[in-house]
Amino acid sequence: MTDVRTLLAAVLGVLLGLLCLLAPGAVVRTQTVGRRPDGRGGEYGSDAVPARWRRLVRALGGGCLLLGLYFGYTALG
Repeated sequence: MTDVRTLLAAVLGVLLGLLCLLAPGAVVRTQTVGRRPDGRGGEYGSDAVPARWRRLVRALGGGCLLLGLYFGYTALG
């Protein structure tokens, strides 16, 4: 019998990993909502996310995806 918590961890890990891999800019913008802007010298209306942060979120998303797949494999296998 599979453990429900392990299956939920697998589903959450896969979904969170896919979100981070597919939309890293949205994840960074969501995490920084409500914080004071540190640089006011940018162009009006630009909300560009630095490439370094996108790569970091994608790396973390890949880790979450791998862990979710591992949990799913151990729960179902």
